[in-house]
Amino acid sequence: MNFSIPKSMKDLNSLQTEVVLPVELNDLDVDRMLTRILEMAVKRGRTAGSKTDTRAYTNYLDTLLGHSGLIGFEGDRGRDVLDGWVRSSILVEERAGLKRDRVVMGYLRPLTIASYRSGLPKNSSRNRKADDLLYRSVSRVVESRGSSNPTKEIDELFSATFGSGVDVGVAPWADPRYDEAETVDIDTLLALRFLEGFTASQNNGRERAKADPPVPMAVDPLGRDVVALLELYGPKMTVGEAYAHLSALISLRLLQLPLISARTVRALLDNEPPPADGNPCEMYVDFVRRKGGGSDELTAQCVLRDLEIMRNLFRDRLLIRSLGDAAGSMETAPAFDGTAEENLQAIVDLKDNPEIATILRIKLKQIEDELEDGSDEQLFVREVRLSEGLTGTEKFIQVLVEGLRKRGLENQVKWFWSTGGITKSYGLLSGTLRYRPSWRYAPSDEALTTLLCICFVEPGGDRTLSELPIQELLKRLHHRFGILIDHPPTDFDSASARAGAAENLSAFTQRLKLLGCFRGLSDDFNAQFVTRPRAAVR
Repeated sequence: MNFSIPKSMKDLNSLQTEVVLPVELNDLDVDRMLTRILEMAVKRGRTAGSKTDTRAYTNYLDTLLGHSGLIGFEGDRGRDVLDGWVRSSILVEERAGLKRDRVVMGYLRPLTIASYRSGLPKNSSRNRKADDLLYRSVSRVVESRGSSNPTKEIDELFSATFGSGVDVGVAPWADPRYDEAETVDIDTLLALRFLEGFTASQNNGRERAKADPPVPMAVDPLGRDVVALLELYGPKMTVGEAYAHLSALISLRLLQLPLISARTVRALLDNEPPPADGNPCEMYVDFVRRKGGGSDELTAQCVLRDLEIMRNLFRDRLLIRSLGDAAGSMETAPAFDGTAEENLQAIVDLKDNPEIATILRIKLKQIEDELEDGSDEQLFVREVRLSEGLTGTEKFIQVLVEGLRKRGLENQVKWFWSTGGITKSYGLLSGTLRYRPSWRYAPSDEALTTLLCICFVEPGGDRTLSELPIQELLKRLHHRFGILIDHPPTDFDSASARAGAAENLSAFTQRLKLLGCFRGLSDDFNAQFVTRPRAAVR
């Protein structure tokens, strides 16, 4: 049945379900989002509108050509060289227009904290609210440590890593520029000179509200890991390294955000205790890289399982949103004045409420009345409404899911592969984008190094270790990231799966050797150690 919810019913046509997820599930480019995050960090959680004309690249290039700090780019040949340098190292261009036939400035590559001065990317809607979630998650972590000035501390965290050679000025911090003193690499210097041609908006928006996630265990690790990375490793890294590791970390945590939320929501709906400790994802990652082998089959099964979890989440989040909306029409409407986590539980508790079922039955009739008389769509809705054996709530959700299925499920898959980083160098997900059977959890070197760095952070988050027994490392990967290497997930356990995992452990140790962070005193598993892959502050 090719059925869609009538466009006139805008509240039902929406795919946003903030009561479950504080983001919009759709394709997301983490690289594109980083500039916005840096702006929030410097501006104490605020951002400004953009005055930049994304079609005026040649004007900005001409301004750069006239800069007194540039020598040797005279004439057409010099202009072409500078143009090529900017396009290849600093600027990422995008296609725009209904036919995607215009090339415009998209965003600047993450080379400096000053990049927000560009006003790019001009449209932040493609960040799917993930930038806001990240900042608020970081703020939640900093506040939990008893900080007297969380926004200032966040600014210092990011500036210590990404602010080399930059003077951000004073509030409203609209015109960050090169400080003309500190030595920076040549690409960063060119980016800073290029940025001087942009006029940023002086009007910052309102300060962001405090984080109040519906599923804290899905959100808190994002902020906690970002703080640990910046505080314990950031100042010791080059800007390029720091951006790569930050992108890898954000991608993984955003990939797992709906997967963890889905498990929690499903447990609540089934009247079971939700996951309480550790990371429940059980993502088996493959290092053998042999198609058709036992390890390859295991990770392929995990990808399919997680796609199915995402599919089931679609129905569950529409159900919870509908219950919450219907509650507002009850004779005695619930206040929902607790935390987001408490409100989620309160909404779930309404799933069998007969008054809610009646309200949703009325809404279902409204959908039917909005459809063309005698159409197949109207007959479908009427058939569901008059069917036996289902409650009013179940009938309404069946129609709502069917009406939003195509768009909703497509968008969720886009979130999965984009946050999985299948097209990025720092991704956990590998394979061919347009061929789903090829998708595997197989981390790149950048992703693996990032995971290792965080595993060396002690539970208190205040220091790192220089060395870990490999057995302890595997435990931390499982507990903190839900990543399995040496044994299969519970659902896929078998003799052949265990054999594949044993081979995978051997391949993992070889990968660690190539990264230069493995020390084996003997073949004894208890005498094998992994060294920290990056220098740390402490």
